[in-house]
Amino acid sequence: MGDTTHGLAIVGPGLIGTSVALAAKRRWPDLEVRTVDKGESLSAIGNALVVVLAAPVHAIIDIIPGLPLVISPKALVLDTGSTKQAIMKAAAAAKIEHFVGGHPMAGGTSAAEARPDLFDGRPWFLTNPDSPDAIMRATRFVQALGANPVVLLDRGEEHDRLMAAVSHLPQVTSSMLMTVVARAVGADNLQWSGAGLRDTTRLAASPAAIWQSVLASNAHELKPLLKYLASELASFAERLEDPEAVRALFDEANRAKAALK
Repeated sequence: MGDTTHGLAIVGPGLIGTSVALAAKRRWPDLEVRTVDKGESLSAIGNALVVVLAAPVHAIIDIIPGLPLVISPKALVLDTGSTKQAIMKAAAAAKIEHFVGGHPMAGGTSAAEARPDLFDGRPWFLTNPDSPDAIMRATRFVQALGANPVVLLDRGEEHDRLMAAVSHLPQVTSSMLMTVVARAVGADNLQWSGAGLRDTTRLAASPAAIWQSVLASNAHELKPLLKYLASELASFAERLEDPEAVRALFDEANRAKAALK
């Protein structure tokens, strides 16, 4: 079990936290796993040598300052938040020696969807340029959970820039699209929608509680993208009768979609 000899502690046993526990037990059946839920004392972490912070971003930031008082000095602390810069700053301020900012690119809409294979073959971003040893330990750990580690040598800047485009923009766009459609036709008429609307608004079922702190902590990256999307839509709205404009848009989108693996 390597670094997990003295157990694993999960702070925030939701979808990701519970899936981490299940995946770890799949790899190490005899592993002791402790969980700390909202409102419970962090002292339950005990002497765990791997501590996973799987709460929402704002909760992780609130939890970090209290960790040095309760964790083992040797503990690897790994978070799973959807943004990284604010969390990395909090960890640096708390002087947590073996901290790695992490983000598994896997998920769902509720804790009921937790499963041991959630991370299998999925990217798991890891960042902390100041602690190669911690990065090495985190790499081994997420590999044991079935994930593919992606190490970024900064303090979250590149991760947050990428996530603003490939994750946060689609989420807000899907939620706004669903809202605008419902306003336009009324909730009673949504029954007439086909697979197209259902497919493009799947993310609209995501709970606000998860996304509030994600969007707030990455507003500086997301805001320009949202404004750019809005301007492109406004421009295209004036060219709906222009066959060349329609072809150009669909051709560029088709090429981008083909590159999406």
